Amino acid sequence: MRRRKSEIANLRNLGPRCEADLNAVGIYTLDELKSIGPEEAFRKVWLGRVTRGETTKTLNAMYLYAIHGAIHDISCLELNEEDRCRYKKFAQEMRSG
Repeated sequence: MRRRKSEIANLRNLGPRCEADLNAVGIYTLDELKSIGPEEAFRKVWLGRVTRGETTKTLNAMYLYAIHGAIHDISCLELNEEDRCRYKKFAQEMRSG
């Protein structure tokens, strides 16, 4: 089976670890990331790490900010307060289970 070429690490805010996380759950392109959105991508990465027995410690609101920024081609530090609050709440909900 041929491995798909990923463009994730080339997106703003995302690097090799995010690329590995997203590729592990079948997300390889910006279009795929856009189609499912930050929350669903985060949820898939979370569940993927749990399934593989990997830590979820580094999965937090900032990870969501980075995904949002990649989708919208903005710095993860430029998110508006409404998005920040929504992502903080989502990350807390995932953490609490």
